[in-house]
Order: sequence, then structure tokens, then C-alpha cells
Amino acid sequence: MNDNTELLVIGGGASGLAAAAAASEAGVSTMLVEANAFTGGNGVFPRGMFAVDSVLQRRQLIFADPDRIFSECMAYSHWKINGRIVRRLIDRTGDTIQWLMDMGVPFNRVVHHMPNQSPEVFHVALGDHVSETTGRQVTRALEQRCREHGVKILTRTRGRKLLKDENGAVTGAVCTDAEGRELTIHARQVIIGTGGFAGNKELIHEFLPEIDRKHLTATAGMLHQGDGIQMARAAGADVEGHFTMEIAAPSIHGFGGLKILMGKAWNVWVNRQGRRFADESIVYNFPQSAHACLEQPGSELWVLFDKRIMERTLADGMDIIEYIHIPEGAEEKLPDTIEEAIQAGVMRRADSVEALEQWIGCGSGNLRREIEEYNTCCLQGRDKIFAKDRRYLMPLTEPPFYAIRAGVDLLNTHGGIRVDEEFRALDPSGNVLPGLRVAGVDFGGADADIYNVNLSGHGFSFAVNSGRIAGEHAARELRGSRG
Repeated sequence: MNDNTELLVIGGGASGLAAAAAASEAGVSTMLVEANAFTGGNGVFPRGMFAVDSVLQRRQLIFADPDRIFSECMAYSHWKINGRIVRRLIDRTGDTIQWLMDMGVPFNRVVHHMPNQSPEVFHVALGDHVSETTGRQVTRALEQRCREHGVKILTRTRGRKLLKDENGAVTGAVCTDAEGRELTIHARQVIIGTGGFAGNKELIHEFLPEIDRKHLTATAGMLHQGDGIQMARAAGADVEGHFTMEIAAPSIHGFGGLKILMGKAWNVWVNRQGRRFADESIVYNFPQSAHACLEQPGSELWVLFDKRIMERTLADGMDIIEYIHIPEGAEEKLPDTIEEAIQAGVMRRADSVEALEQWIGCGSGNLRREIEEYNTCCLQGRDKIFAKDRRYLMPLTEPPFYAIRAGVDLLNTHGGIRVDEEFRALDPSGNVLPGLRVAGVDFGGADADIYNVNLSGHGFSFAVNSGRIAGEHAARELRGSRG
């Protein structure tokens, strides 16, 4: 079975939908194939979107200077990332917010993602229900724009192999449908955006050998297999050397309401030996806290607090980010959730620290001595080990005491094929591989080592913007080749 189109987009997540929307707006005949039964991919999960110099920021008198943000982004990565790509993406973000608003996405607030974050860059579309995520609204609008401009969308259709002509240019792809039937799609340009490789243990081992997949005790999102990266590499594209795993901790699945209790800086974190290992205020920087947790024996951690800390947490209520991320109604259901978690063995309530120590299994006296030392630091107003801000120092002295066994949550991978600032795939010699572009988390050069949460929501933003830019440039090439 064969088909033909000017542009073939492989992957119907945020980047693929943005690419198809942008190209079809320019009058390019476009097909999009998506392996799942529906479009959106991991793009439906984000709660907000990074942007600089947007109309919303200007309305809120938030002055987000692109030069400053670019410089800070490059410094964060120690210049291991591609400055031209990052600059192109950052500069486009504000305009893309307007592009999406014109499609009907109801962006209405720019909020902090971390305490005292400046400038605020996290754009959210808060609807009537928390479950109606910003990502879901964006991907739905992009799909609608694609359909309005005649994009042919094939779901349950998975890209398998790129086609190349005698000159080495990519000219389409071989795909399979849900029944395994083969479909060959001939195209003059191909854009790949298949959502990373979080579900592929072999690629994780190859690209992120320092990460032991078994220690990622909780998972979120769709665990894609790295189809796009593997197809592009097989076609001769080069792999950029830096990869980032977007991970978060402390996290727990099945008892989402417990995140209300775990996400505060006045808690105490201990490892399986009953010892603190970090300044717990890094909880507000989720990738950094995840890496700190992964460094512990077995990557295990327990979140500790007492009655007074719990009362403080509940009295303060949820901040805007907790409201966006924590399941709707979780606060009202929290007493029941706590009892369910205790019955399930993932949480313990006790009248003494020694009882928690026994539950954790960290050795007689270890946890008691650690808590005594921590309490002394609290009373003295100085964390002499990890320099935790004194505003977060609250001793654990008032029973009952609580411990939650938490894990590290895998959200997505970032990094892959080497591209230029037009998102054209490059070969190992740095030459353009004709006919192929790569967008979303399948391209490399925008993140290195640890996900940069200072650019809050940039994973989603860079996916949409890279797809949009790739679609626009593919359209320009195709229009030019028409003569």
C-alpha cells in the first residue's frame, strides 16, 4: 500500500502537531502518522509552557529579558548545548503563545514555578477543571488547526524506516498499521517527532549509562521507544552527545494526595541508612532533588514529618503549582488517602522515631541520632550540614511521626539527533541530511546533564516551537522547489 504527500510528519505529539499545523498553514500538503490511537502523546500532560516576552507577561508587567534568560540558560549547561538552537527557540516562544491563543488556547496567567522565581515564565491555561491541562488544550487546538488545513492524520500507524533516494536524500517512510500491514508513504520532506526513548531500556543504557532504570520506581507519561531517533540514525543522521532525563522526586504513584505533604521544604529526607542527604528545600527544583535521590543507596528515600509540620503544611494550603499539579479534590480526600497509604505499606504513622526507624530498617539508633542532630540544628537556627535556609528549619518533636516511602518519577527523555537551527538533521560530518528534520525531544542540543527547571515548562515549549520552526522551514523549501 502506497501514498504520497509533500510533507510527512512522523509522530503526533506536541512537536509533530505543531510542525504539521505550521506547514499546512503555508499551503503544504501534509500527512501525519501517529503510533497511538490518538494524537497528543506526552504533550497532553504539561501543566504550563515556557515563554519570554509574551503578551501575557507584558500585561502582568513581567519583564522577561531574552538576552538574560539565554545567557543564564547557557551558563546552567556550562555551554554544552547549542547556542544557536537555544536562541532560536527562546526568541520564538512569545510569538508562539500568541499563535496558540489565536487558535483558542485560553492562556490566562503567568506564574512562578519555584519560590520567588524571577522572571515568571510559566504560562498556564487554567480551565474549570485541573485535569484540563495546558498541554491537553494546546495539543487539541493544534490538531484542530491541522484538520482545518487538510492535514491527513493516520493514527495507529507507526513509522518504521526512512526511505532515501540515490543521492542520500530522505524521501518518505515505511510505516505499519495496528494490524501490521505495511504502508509506504513517499514525501518530499520528513519531520520526525516521536517523543523520546523513556520506554527503551537499551537506549537509556546507551545514552544515559549512569542512570539505572530499575531505580526509577515510579513512571509518568507515555514510555516511547525512541522510534524517531533510531530511524534517523539508521538513515545516516548523527547523534548529539548530551542527553537529559526529565525526572522528579520525591514522588509516589497511586496516592497523589500525599504530594501535598511531600512537597514542602520543612520535611526531612533520609536514605535507607537513616541519614539525611540534602537540603530538603531543593524539593522546589524537581530535577535536582531527583538526582540527589538517585545518588542514595538503592535510590531509596523516606520523607519524614511530625504532627506540627503536617498542621503547618495543611494550614498554608496549596500554592499555584501544587494546585495545577495535584489531583483535583486531593486535599479534601487527604485523611482517607493517608489511611489507604498506611494500609498499603507505603506510609507509616508512629508515636516514636524509633518505630519509624524499625519500619525503614536503617539500623538501631541511626535515625534517632540523625533526628536529634537535625533538631539541634533547628533550635540553633543553622543547618550545619546542608545549610538549609533557617525559614524551613522545623524540628521533629511532636508525635505522631510520619514517614512516606517515595521514589523518583521518570517524565521523559531529552536529546537525540544532531540538528541545526532550522532543525535539519546533520550527518556525522556536520552536513545536512537532505529531506529530514527532527523536532521535540528527539533532537539534541537544548538540554545537558540536568533538566533546567529555571526555564519552567521549556520541555513542552521547545517541543512546540521546534515543531513550528521545522514546519515553517520545510514549507519554505517545498514552496521554493515548486518554482
